[in-house]
Amino acid sequence: MRLRRPVPLLCAVVLAAAAGVPVLAGPPRGAELNDATVAIGYEEKNRCPELVRAATQDPEAALVVLIVGSSGVPSQPSIKTSSGSVALDQAALGCVARLRFLPAVRAGEGAAVDAWEEIAWKWGRAHFASSPPAGAAPTAAMAPTAGMAGAVGVAPAAGVAPAAGPAAAAQAEVRVCADETGKLTRDPLITHSSGDAGLDAAALGVARSGAPYYRPAGAAAVSGCVDLAVRFEPR
Repeated sequence: MRLRRPVPLLCAVVLAAAAGVPVLAGPPRGAELNDATVAIGYEEKNRCPELVRAATQDPEAALVVLIVGSSGVPSQPSIKTSSGSVALDQAALGCVARLRFLPAVRAGEGAAVDAWEEIAWKWGRAHFASSPPAGAAPTAAMAPTAGMAGAVGVAPAAGVAPAAGPAAAAQAEVRVCADETGKLTRDPLITHSSGDAGLDAAALGVARSGAPYYRPAGAAAVSGCVDLAVRFEPR
């Protein structure tokens, strides 16, 4: 059966190609996608130590759709939802190619069949394990926009080690939402990447560590969101 590719999908292909991340035709519109299950002996901690599985609804994860063949071999992997980091998206696609999965089974027959499935990935500890070289460790200064006071100069959260800093200063923008007490109402989200996945992760750590000290600029206690510019400068 021949399927007509919708116009919005064509636009997504053009945009993704510009970013250097391949996006294929993907599953038919309305197709039910199951979570892909990695086969025994192909555990991702061994095949892709730099990544960890994430929830498919996680906005910070790279969500990959793929066909799991009747033999468990993946094919046609593509990015369904970008993580916002080209490096993470590409790593997620590369990881899928190194794995094997449990195939879907036709109900009532027990026969393995080809099926569209999905799997999400985030950076794991191995990605942040390497320390930046001497003299290149970045420092972060958080500059909130008007409307809510932030914690300026807060160190990244424990366990978050930024990657080696670039020669010039880099900046990531993070969306932070807090209630009237200053506590986060949801996990911070990268709205503009620094171009380095390690620095983006450090920026998120800085944003998280500011809670519960976010306060509105005015006298009234209100909830809301603010965009923070987290700047990294080599020292």
